[in-house]
Amino acid sequence: MGEIEVYEYEKMDLENAFVITGFPTVGLVGTIASRFVVHSLKLHLLAAFLSDYFPPVSVISNAEPLPPVRVYAGDKKCGPNGRCNQLIVILSEFVPHFATLRPLANKIIEWCKENNCETIVCIEGFNVGEKVEEVPLAGVGSTEEAREMLKRYNVELMQEGMVSGLSGILLYEGRRRNFEVACLLAGTHADYPDAKAAAKVLETVNKMLPEIEIDPEPLYKQAEEIEKQIRVHMEKAKPTKHVYTEPMMYG
Repeated sequence: MGEIEVYEYEKMDLENAFVITGFPTVGLVGTIASRFVVHSLKLHLLAAFLSDYFPPVSVISNAEPLPPVRVYAGDKKCGPNGRCNQLIVILSEFVPHFATLRPLANKIIEWCKENNCETIVCIEGFNVGEKVEEVPLAGVGSTEEAREMLKRYNVELMQEGMVSGLSGILLYEGRRRNFEVACLLAGTHADYPDAKAAAKVLETVNKMLPEIEIDPEPLYKQAEEIEKQIRVHMEKAKPTKHVYTEPMMYG
């Protein structure tokens, strides 16, 4: 398929930045978590990934048209010990066509390497088959360093299984290209959006970024309303014979 290009709205120093990816998969965990982070931290639009094979739509937010795959950024924040954190979020409300997944994953890694970003963390869900009170969390790392990072934050490593979609490709391409990619997977149900699972993942992300201070508590409190809103949007976005139907729109 056609090339993926990056359009940068502005230039920033992203050295050692922490990059989150959130795309719609099981439970919409990645999309919910990423959108929450962007809005709660008031991150600004930095760049977009563009392709002729992405859906021909604009996402409208605050009366402004936005491309379907967007990059948001915050400024570096430093603590009294001199440690600094900077957060980048790559998100979409759409499931990319399967043939664009590998080119997109490679372009994301290339862009991160060109900008000297430190780590990519993919936020995902995995199907536990039923609603659970305590959300299970598992992790996968592309390198030994990524796996050690997950262990430091008490994330149990997935020993056997499968991570599909963009996150799966980022993991094996990260291993092949020796770039640090970690995947945080929250247990959820496949049939409905799960804001509580998204909040569970953000608890761990918050520990990884002590200078950023991501507070997932509002997400827990608003979970029911957020899930209801997303269900409504998903119903409205169901394809008809008059609209573009591939890939499907979520959110």
